[in-house]
Amino acid sequence: MKFSKQEQALMKKDNSLKKLIISNKHINVIEPTENYYDSLINLVISQFISRSAAISISNKLLLIFDDTVFKEEFFENLTYQQIHMLGLTKNKAKCIKDITYNFINNDFSQKITSLSVHEFNRYFLSIYGLGPWTLNMFKLFSLGDEDIFSSKDAALRRAMEESGMVTLGSDHKDYDLYAKKWKPFRSIASLHLWRSLD
Repeated sequence: MKFSKQEQALMKKDNSLKKLIISNKHINVIEPTENYYDSLINLVISQFISRSAAISISNKLLLIFDDTVFKEEFFENLTYQQIHMLGLTKNKAKCIKDITYNFINNDFSQKITSLSVHEFNRYFLSIYGLGPWTLNMFKLFSLGDEDIFSSKDAALRRAMEESGMVTLGSDHKDYDLYAKKWKPFRSIASLHLWRSLD
C-alpha cells in the first residue's frame, strides 16, 4: 500500500493516527483552488451544520442561479434580506454580502499574496461572520496549507476522542496540544480524522 511522504512521517510520529491512516488508505493532498470566492461561500454555508446539509443547501442555491459555482454577481445586487430569503440564516446572509463586497471592492484575492500572514489573518477576520474556524478551513481547502488544525471543529474533536487521543469533554487546548506532534502536516492528519468518521 502506497502512502505519501507526509503520511509516512505522520505514522512515525503517532501510533493512534497510524492506525487511522492504514485503515483509511492514502488520501490525496488538497490542491489549492483558483476560485476563492466559490470556496469561501461554500465554507460559510457549511458553518455550524453537517457536511451533507451544507452540500444540499449549496446545490439548491446553484440550481436557483443556474450555475455550477458561486460568483460575485449572484449576490452583488441582492440585499442581505433577499439572500436570507434564499434559505440562509440572517448571519450567513450578512456574511455573504460582506464577502461579496470585499471581493468586488477590496480585491480579496490579491490580498492573499500581497499581505503578510498576520495581516491577511486580521483582514479576513474583519469580514462579518468570518471567524478562526472559517479562516483555518479556507487555508486548508482553498490555499492548500498542509499544516492546519482547528480544535474548534467538532468533527475533528470527535474523531480524536473516538481514536483515544484525547478524553471526551477535554478543553480545546488539549486537542491543540496533542495535534502539535503532527506538525508540519496537521492538514493531512485532519483529513484522515474526518475520513475516519465517514
